[in-house]
Amino acid sequence: MSAARRTYSSPLREESARRTRITIRDAAATLFEQHGYVSTTVKQIADEAGVAVRTVFTAFPDGKAQLFREALDAAVAADEPAAGMPPVRSPHALGAAAAVVDQVVGYGAAMLERAGGLLITSIESSGADPDMKRFAEDDARATAENARTLAEGLHRSGWLRADVTVDHAADVLYTLSSPQVHALLRRDCGWDLDRYRMWLADTLRTTLLR
Repeated sequence: MSAARRTYSSPLREESARRTRITIRDAAATLFEQHGYVSTTVKQIADEAGVAVRTVFTAFPDGKAQLFREALDAAVAADEPAAGMPPVRSPHALGAAAAVVDQVVGYGAAMLERAGGLLITSIESSGADPDMKRFAEDDARATAENARTLAEGLHRSGWLRADVTVDHAADVLYTLSSPQVHALLRRDCGWDLDRYRMWLADTLRTTLLR
C-alpha cells in the first residue's frame, strides 16, 4: 500500500510543484511589470502568489533573476503559432515583399503583446541592476541580429529600394519593431493593436521597399 501511494503520489507532487512554479512565475511577471524589477521584493511575489517566501526560493533558488528569466522566456514562447504568424525563415519562399513585412509585423506584434512589458522592465531597470542590464543587452543583440537577417534577405530578393542599404534597412527594422516603440504607441499613446500593426507594416513598406 505504501509503495502504491508513493507511485501515484509522486506524479501528483510533481504536477503540484509545476503549478506552483507557474503561479509564482506569473505573479512575479505581473509585479515586475507594475512596479519594476528593483522595487519588487520576493516577499511581495510570495504574497501575490499566495505562498511562503521559502516556497519561492525552493522553486527558484536564484531568486528574482531566475524568476524574471523564466517569466520572459514563457512570455516570448507562449502560443507562438496561434498568437501571431510564424517567423520568416527565408524571404525567398514568400510571394512578395509586402507579404514578408506583414508576416514579420504580425509575429513581432504578437510577441511584444506577450513579452513587451517585461522587456521594457529590463530596459528601465538596466541602470540599477546588473541582471537587468544583461537581459536588456541580450534582447537588443538578438533583435539587431534578427533585423539584419531580414534586411539581408530583402536585399538578396531585390526588394529593397535602390537608395536603401542593408545597414539602413537593418537599423530601421531594429528601431521600429523595438519594445520601446511598441510601448510608446500601445501604452503611452493608447493605440489599439490593429492600429499599431497597420502603422508598422505601412511604415516599413514605405520606407524600405521598392
